[in-house]
Amino acid sequence: MQPNNLKPAIRARWVLSLAAVVLLALALIAVNHWRSERLQFRLLSTPPEAVAQDPALVRFASAQAKPLYAAHCAACHGPEMRGNPALGAPNLQDDVWLYGEGSIFDIERTLLYGIRSGEDKSHNDSEMPAFGQRGILNDAQIRNVVQYLLQLSGRSYEAQGAGEGRLVYAGAGNCGDCHGPDARGNTEYGAPDLTRNVWNSGAEPKDLYAAIYSGQHHIMPAWGRTLSLEQIRALATYVYAASHVGQP
Repeated sequence: MQPNNLKPAIRARWVLSLAAVVLLALALIAVNHWRSERLQFRLLSTPPEAVAQDPALVRFASAQAKPLYAAHCAACHGPEMRGNPALGAPNLQDDVWLYGEGSIFDIERTLLYGIRSGEDKSHNDSEMPAFGQRGILNDAQIRNVVQYLLQLSGRSYEAQGAGEGRLVYAGAGNCGDCHGPDARGNTEYGAPDLTRNVWNSGAEPKDLYAAIYSGQHHIMPAWGRTLSLEQIRALATYVYAASHVGQP
């Protein structure tokens, strides 16, 4: 090869190499897009209980859901999913649930329709009345019920107050109608288990007093009109995975 032809030849090889790199990159992008589309189709078409058993789908859904959670959920439940007692927003990393048993299906239904959101299919069955504001219980009765709740949840309590509170729980307060005679709650209509020592609106005695006195009227929006079904399924899977870390 003549010296004057050397530079054009090098330039041609460089152009061919660059073209090959670009084509390879485009091919990888196309393959990744195809895989993503395939996983997205599988995520939505697979029954929720089967999604939970598919690690690839759980990883894909979690990656898709992280920015959605940050944009729509973190303001109430916190960036680490640990809830916010000031708002009554529950911790999403534990295994305690107000509605359902924490399956992807249960979480998905709550995301779609919300809680007391005004949607026909939202969780509207019950809310905790304001026992103090409505004059159902007086100050002493509420304080005694608080002592009984501390006893139920395995914390330090005043024996006499707890004994009186048990009577109020079963009698004037009629608390067992929602929370059950054993105080273990009812996930069909969002009455929490009072024996687990998990309190969405704060765990201090003053917080428990305030919840009984003023009631609980928290609202969760229905995301079904804002997010797509694929996004709802991804978020439900993400929350499910966060609450099942270390579990089979």
